[in-house]
Amino acid sequence: MEVKPLFRRAQNKLHWIGKYELPSWLCLLQYWLLSIGSKPMAISQKSALIVAPHQDDETLGCGGLIALKREQGIPVQVIFITDGAASHTWHPQFKAGEIAPIRKQEALTALAILGVEQPQIYFLDKRDGKLKYAPDVERQQTIDQLAQILCAFHPGEVYVTHRQDRSKDHEATYELVEAAIAASKLEVELLQYPIWLIWKTPLFREVKFAQIASSYRLSIKSVQSKKRQAIQAYRSQYSQMEGAGGTVLPPGFLRRFFQPYEVFFKVDH
Repeated sequence: MEVKPLFRRAQNKLHWIGKYELPSWLCLLQYWLLSIGSKPMAISQKSALIVAPHQDDETLGCGGLIALKREQGIPVQVIFITDGAASHTWHPQFKAGEIAPIRKQEALTALAILGVEQPQIYFLDKRDGKLKYAPDVERQQTIDQLAQILCAFHPGEVYVTHRQDRSKDHEATYELVEAAIAASKLEVELLQYPIWLIWKTPLFREVKFAQIASSYRLSIKSVQSKKRQAIQAYRSQYSQMEGAGGTVLPPGFLRRFFQPYEVFFKVDH
């Protein structure tokens, strides 16, 4: 058997893994390795601003943290950057973006479960799937909106999707938040939460060992049931919609978000 074809097949397999998703057992293993390599983190008394590219990212990545802070009466605000309209473009009933109001209502329901009231929730309604390609004027407008909310709320902590989260909207959201913090001139602690990073790529290809060693693990055992209920409020994302098969979130994807801890990466300025 020739070596070159074998090598070529191995290259193709690695390319497929990086482009699509890993087996769910490997994702759970990676998440477990990430959790045991991280430092324990306690809930601080600082107010928190959670920035999510889409409706569900905030609950998946920070649902436990939100619930813990709200149970202690700590102020939490949530910003959704996009309208979430692109999640069902393959569905005959929702292909023109009709899913957006459904996702917005799901977000309000999920956050009510976690303890966040509607006046503390912002929907910027940017085009789903287009953040990375937004014109400069639109990008600056988004940064200005974020900076305005930052200055009005003055949070002690800001949580945003990981800068290498293997989703263009997620990575663009990180860049927008970083620019907005700089524009606001506020001193805030910036933390990243991973959503797709572990699912779509071998972890150690994207994240250096030193970064993992400086990550933090938050125990959410006391609010696990709340987080699960909040995730289940996003029925459009994990259950089949009438009229078409399949779901938005891959089978097995949700398992790691039902773990009794959440992992965050602190950003050094």
